[in-house]
Order: sequence, then C-alpha cells, then structure tokens
Amino acid sequence: MRWFRKSLRTEYDQRFLEELLDAKAKFEAKRYMLDVSIEDTGELAAQVKQAEMLYFFYLKEAKRRNVSLSSLRS
Repeated sequence: MRWFRKSLRTEYDQRFLEELLDAKAKFEAKRYMLDVSIEDTGELAAQVKQAEMLYFFYLKEAKRRNVSLSSLRS
C-alpha cells in the first residue's frame, strides 16, 4: 500500500507544480498588461492583485509540501 501512496503523491505534486507554473505565467502576463496600459480603471489592478495572491499561495503551499520544480523535470 505504501508504493501506491508514493505514486499518488508524486502525481499530485506534479499537477500542483504545473498549476504553479500556470499561475506564475498568468500573474506575469497580467502584471505586464498593467505596466503597458495607458488607462487603468482599477479592474486590471484588482486582477493583477488576485493573480499575485494566488501565485504566492501556490509558492507557500509548495514550500509546505517540500516540492520543487526540479522534481517536475525528472
């Protein structure tokens, strides 16, 4: 039963890291749009803040789970 848990944990860690990379890409894209935008109504700034908070949540969770991107590549 122990091997099953390890393979399941590995699968979920890989999914988690893929979501982390996706959140990072979305955050950077929205931050770039905010930087180059001429007119800001506040909605874009709120979306950037939301994306930033989600990304930092994923980073905290990765640290708690003790997973890294190097484990995704192997």
